[in-house]
Amino acid sequence: MTNPDHLPVAAIIPAAGTGTRFPGETRKQFRLLAGRPLLVHTLERVWSANVVSLVVVAVPEEDLDGIGEQLLPLAPAGVELLLVAGGAVRQASAAAGLEALPPDIQVIVVHDAVRPLFEPRWIGETVALCRDFDGAIVAIPASDTLKEVEAVPTTSDKHSGTISHTIPRTSVWRAQTPQAFRADILRRALRQAEDTGLAGTDEATLVEAVGGRIAVVEGSPGNIKVTTPEDWRYLEWRMQND
Repeated sequence: MTNPDHLPVAAIIPAAGTGTRFPGETRKQFRLLAGRPLLVHTLERVWSANVVSLVVVAVPEEDLDGIGEQLLPLAPAGVELLLVAGGAVRQASAAAGLEALPPDIQVIVVHDAVRPLFEPRWIGETVALCRDFDGAIVAIPASDTLKEVEAVPTTSDKHSGTISHTIPRTSVWRAQTPQAFRADILRRALRQAEDTGLAGTDEATLVEAVGGRIAVVEGSPGNIKVTTPEDWRYLEWRMQND
């Protein structure tokens, strides 16, 4: 899907995280998958959507030059690629990416660096919804019964807490990326989050906090975010069997 309205659209890819649940000397976003860094697989799908004219990747400051040498030659014709120094947390990296964008950008797509199996069409679909909403995200309906668990003191290391209540799953969706937002409201949301100390696990949380209306595009359970070594093994299996 191409850019539906020919809007100036940019993408921000936060890729500066340390990945505390994924051990190893190489950060997971730069680890080789099928001979290429995981981040490259993600970028290639972003580019193949034919929607964004500019991609900003936030990487660790100490690796800025080396990663730039690897990535900059890969950008396709007609797409600008910028690298910026990211922060210690995702929110800081998103803010750093936002600062690097020119003022004419009207829609901003944010996508996880370690979520390489997304459908490129989702970028066009979420961007198109920004005509009528403040943003749009990819998400999937919850399939399991959901419990809210309260932590309580215990002498057993097998005990994680007690159930306080069951959450009706019919109205619960699991957020994924890509996520697209009108540039003005995303800027406002990030400023307010910084001013109030709000820490969101995704950009939609921050936009919700300033009253933004966000639409949902149904995603796929296969659109995993690599968090653990088990996720990495699943990626390797997909690469071998797709």
